[in-house]
Amino acid sequence: MAETLYQKRTKVRKMSDIERLAREYSKNVQAMTGQYEQSYADYQKQVAEKMAPYEAEVKRYQSELMPAFESQKAAYQSKLDQYNATLEAIAKDPVIEKTGTKTSYVFVSDPMSPFFGGYLPVQQTYKTYEKKPIPKFTEAAPSAPAAPVRPTVQEFDTSKFAAAKTEAESTFKREVGERKAARLGAVSRRATRPMLQES
Repeated sequence: MAETLYQKRTKVRKMSDIERLAREYSKNVQAMTGQYEQSYADYQKQVAEKMAPYEAEVKRYQSELMPAFESQKAAYQSKLDQYNATLEAIAKDPVIEKTGTKTSYVFVSDPMSPFFGGYLPVQQTYKTYEKKPIPKFTEAAPSAPAAPVRPTVQEFDTSKFAAAKTEAESTFKREVGERKAARLGAVSRRATRPMLQES
C-alpha cells in the first residue's frame, strides 16, 4: 500500500538530523558521480575527435606510404647490387683489349723481285689495351615517409571532482559532529538541571 503524504511527512519528522544529513550526503555523492561520468564521457568524445585525423594518418602511413617506400627501397637496393657487381667484374678484368691494323712499308731487298729496291705496303695487326671506364651510380636513395605525429592529449582533470567530494565529505562530518556535540550538550544540561527533564 502506497504511503500518503501525511505518512511521508510524519516519517521525515521522525527521522533524525544525522539520518537526513546522511541522505543528503549520499544524494550529493550520487549527483557528483553523475557529473563526473558525464564529464568523462565528454572528455572521451573530445579525445576521439582529436585523435581521428591522427589515426587516419597512421592507417594511410601503414597501408600506403610505407609499402610504397619499401618497394622503392627494394628497387634501389637491386640497382645498387647490380652496380656493385659491375664494379667487381671491372676489378677482376680492368682492361679492354682492342685489335687494329696498320699499313707498313717494307723495303724489297730481293734482286729477283720485280719490286727490288722499292717499298711494298704490308698490313700488320696490333693490339691495344685500355682501362675499362668506371660507371657512376646515379640512383638516389628513397627517403622514408615522415611518421604521423601523435597529438598531445591532456589527461582528464579529476581535481575539481575530488575537491568537491572532499568538501562534501568534510561538510558532512562537520555537521554530524556538530549534531552529536549538541545532543551531548543537551544531555549534560538535563543531568545538571533536573527540572529540564520534567518539561
